[in-house]
Amino acid sequence: MQSPLISFRNTSLKLGQRLARPDILFWVLPLMMALLVLGTVAQKNIGLYAAQENYFGSFFAMIGPIPVPAGLSIMGVFLINLLCKFLFRSDWSWAKSGTILSHFGVLLLVFGGVMTALTSQEGFLMVGQGEENNVVEDYHSRNLVVYDDNGNVLVTVPHENLHDGLTVSIPASRASLTIDKYCFNCSISMRPQNEQAGWHKPGSRMMLNKAPADPTDEKNLTGIEFTLKGAQDEDINGKYLTFVGFPKPPVLDIDDANTLTIAMERAKRPLPFSVKLNRFERDMHPGTEMASAFTSWIEIIDTETGNSFPAKIEMNEPLRYRGFTLYQSSFDLSGDKPYTILAIVDNKGRLFPYIASILIALGLILHLGIRMTTQRRAKKENPKAEEVAA
Repeated sequence: MQSPLISFRNTSLKLGQRLARPDILFWVLPLMMALLVLGTVAQKNIGLYAAQENYFGSFFAMIGPIPVPAGLSIMGVFLINLLCKFLFRSDWSWAKSGTILSHFGVLLLVFGGVMTALTSQEGFLMVGQGEENNVVEDYHSRNLVVYDDNGNVLVTVPHENLHDGLTVSIPASRASLTIDKYCFNCSISMRPQNEQAGWHKPGSRMMLNKAPADPTDEKNLTGIEFTLKGAQDEDINGKYLTFVGFPKPPVLDIDDANTLTIAMERAKRPLPFSVKLNRFERDMHPGTEMASAFTSWIEIIDTETGNSFPAKIEMNEPLRYRGFTLYQSSFDLSGDKPYTILAIVDNKGRLFPYIASILIALGLILHLGIRMTTQRRAKKENPKAEEVAA
C-alpha cells in the first residue's frame, strides 16, 4: 500500500502533466483573440478605461445576461499552463538550457502582465509653484466622504456602492443622509421653481441630472442629491447636493459638537514622499498658443527619511522614485500662480518586462551558442559524415 506522501506526489505529478498539455493553449488562444475583439469594439461605446476594466482587468465579463471568462481568468489559465509546461515537460539538460531560460523569460513576462493588471494604480498630483503636496488623486475612483470639523474622515463610501435610496449613518451622532439621486455622470441644469421647496442653496437653484457615461472616464462628473436628517437644528435638515470638483461642498452644523463637510471627491492616496514645485516653464510653438513643451523643476522630500533632492520632470522624461513613476501630464496657468499636474503611476510589475526580455535574449543567445558548439564538435568527431551527406 502506497504511503499518503507518495500518493500525493503521484497525483500532483499527473495533475501537473495534464495542466501542461498543449491542448489547453489551443483553446485559450481563440478566447484571447475573441476577448480582444470584444474589448476593442466596446471601447467605442463605453470608453477605453471601462473596456479595459470590464474585459481585460476582471475575471468575468457580462455579454448580455451571460458571464464569460475575461482577461484575468484567461491569462491565469495561460500562466498555469506555461508554468506546468515549464516544470513538468521541460528537458532539464545543458543542451536545452537556452530554451529553458527563454521559456522562463516568457513565464516572467506573463506573470508581470497579470501582476500589473491586479496591482497597478494611476492618479495625478497637482501642486502650485512654491507649494508641496503628497496626495495622489485617482483618475477613476470616486468616493462619498464625510469629514468632521478637524478634517478627519468619518465615512467613506466608494462610488460603486452608491445608489438611489442608500442611507449613510454618521458615527457618534444621530444624523444620517439618504441619497435621493446618484449619477456617475451628471449634467447640471436650473431647478424648476415648483421643485425648490426643502432645498438649501445652491441646490435650490441647480439640479443634477443623470447623463450617459462619457467614454473618457476622467470627464464623468459624479454627484449626489441627498436629504440630511437628525440635525439638532431643524433648519439644517433638508436637501443638498454635491459633486466631484464642487468648490463649496455642504458644511453642516448638525449639533453643538459636530460640524460635517459632505463631499464627492476622487479617491486619494498618500505618497511616501512630498513633491515641491520650485519652478514651472512652458514653451510655445512659434506664432501659436499651443505648448511645445512644459517642464517642472521640483524637489522630492522623503517623509520617512527626511532626505530631499532636486529633480526635473518634462515631457517624455519621467522621474522614477521608490517604485513610483512621475510623468509631466498637464498644467494650469489660470490662477495667480502656475500649477503643474503630474501623472503618478504605481506599477509593481514594471520591472518584469525588462527582466523577461533580458532572459529571453540570453536564452536565445545561449541556445544558438550551444547549437553551434554541438555542430562543430560533431564535424570534428565525424568529418566524413558531412562529405557523405553532401
